[in-house]
Amino acid sequence: MLRARQKTLHNEAVLKVLLVSGGSGGHLIPAMTLARSLHSSDRCLMVSTRRPIDQLIEASANGDGSAALDWEAVNLQPFTPLWRWCVPSYLLQQLRAVGTVRAILRRERPDVVVGFGGYLSAVGVVAARSAGIPSVIHEQNVIPGRANRLLARLADAVAISFPETKRHLPSRTTVEVTGNPVRFQAGLVSAEEARSFFGLDSERPVLLVMGGSQGSRAINRLALQMWEGCAEAERRKIQILHLAGSLQAKEVEEGYRRLGMRAAVLPFSPEMDRAFSAATLAISRAGATGIAEMVVMGVPSILIPYPYAGAHQRANAQWMRSIGGAEVLEEATLTPERLGQQVGALLSDPDRLGRMRAALRARGDGSAADRLAAVVQRVATERR
Repeated sequence: MLRARQKTLHNEAVLKVLLVSGGSGGHLIPAMTLARSLHSSDRCLMVSTRRPIDQLIEASANGDGSAALDWEAVNLQPFTPLWRWCVPSYLLQQLRAVGTVRAILRRERPDVVVGFGGYLSAVGVVAARSAGIPSVIHEQNVIPGRANRLLARLADAVAISFPETKRHLPSRTTVEVTGNPVRFQAGLVSAEEARSFFGLDSERPVLLVMGGSQGSRAINRLALQMWEGCAEAERRKIQILHLAGSLQAKEVEEGYRRLGMRAAVLPFSPEMDRAFSAATLAISRAGATGIAEMVVMGVPSILIPYPYAGAHQRANAQWMRSIGGAEVLEEATLTPERLGQQVGALLSDPDRLGRMRAALRARGDGSAADRLAAVVQRVATERR
């Protein structure tokens, strides 16, 4: 059930906010961050899927002591591939899940529903529309996903992370540029403290390797293989913080041990503020949440867009390169040798890394969550 909080809106109204998000960290993390910024809202409930990544993020949120957020999971599965709709058991499960979402709306009667993209968000916003409940959707990427493009006509407002996104939405859509909510602020954790937290020393540069909330086999492979041709003396000059995903963490850890490299290998880290504070340079996919966090934290990066995410990650990566904060390498043509050359070129040029950090920090003021909260509060109170 929605949990009562201490504070109220400036006009003493009490809001009930239903957040509909799930399926990836890129959707869930902005939703959680918004919940923490809704200090004026008395009640807040997250509705997510039952996918493992959702459960992992829920556990980390409940364990950090800062998320006053109730959580309810719905057994909704991805809508694709389309052949699954021909399987009676799948169709029955989906209909039950949709019915659960509608039941939550009837039970809670929220003042506003906020969707963050994806198939569950689509169900939540459509159900809100049919129930006469106002809704807001938030798009994290430069190019909006399929669900948000369709939902834009139904929602009362669309919040976007990049001004460039507006041209991809219907012309009559009410659009506001809020940025992408980020969980933390730069400067609160020193590099020395962060490196000590992960068991790394404070002197050598740290290469942060991550493939998104669920890891990336391709990035794991490339990141290990690029060191195999290096002399031992070169490998000892650097240390690694590698978020490898739950399926490959042990294998990746063994790989660094075999190479004789100092490395902290984790499946996933809820301490991303420390991870970014520790990093000298990052190798990463170009998911929207990771991009937003690297901007705010000022972490230069080598981005390898996920090639099967439509044009979303490629557009995110090109935006990062356009502001001077990242280099972009395409997975289809990337070799371990080329990746190693790019890593070496950046780590050997501190002045260039400094310029990249400055370019990123100039774009990230950390206020996106507050701006999104203002949009949500306005839409909720306008319909009262």
